[in-house]
Amino acid sequence: MQQKNASSTIFAPSFTHNLKVAIIKTDYHHEFTDNLEKHCRQTLLDHGVTTGHINTFIAPGSWEIPLIAQAVAQSKKFDAIVTFGVIIKGETHHFDMIANECARALMQLSLDYSLPIAIEVLAVYDILHAQARAGDNEANKGVEGAIAVLKALKTLRKII
Repeated sequence: MQQKNASSTIFAPSFTHNLKVAIIKTDYHHEFTDNLEKHCRQTLLDHGVTTGHINTFIAPGSWEIPLIAQAVAQSKKFDAIVTFGVIIKGETHHFDMIANECARALMQLSLDYSLPIAIEVLAVYDILHAQARAGDNEANKGVEGAIAVLKALKTLRKII
């Protein structure tokens, strides 16, 4: 889990100061995605990304996240993307289709654009699982998403 390493991970200000990060979150289940964004944003700030370099874009639901991520990637204005959504299992396979296709599309965009995209679209079985992963605690996936893109960017900068 990324969050256990988050406090010990140091990124040089010269590395993070000019990074531009897009956050894409759904307004569906906003009580969770707002908190994921808050923790992600704070983690990015704590590691030296400047406030004006973090932009949030709203998707109506998880299905639309890849389309908005594609527009962000095509703009070439951002160094990384962190995505947040919550999909709670119901009685049909809709849950599986949305979660799988969202993840597949985001991975393809990441590869096509050589752009780190953290996929923190929570596919959970019930509301308690969402609360555990999006609460004000050390398991918040917003922290994990922020650290993941920073680490990926740091590695990519060594290669490219």
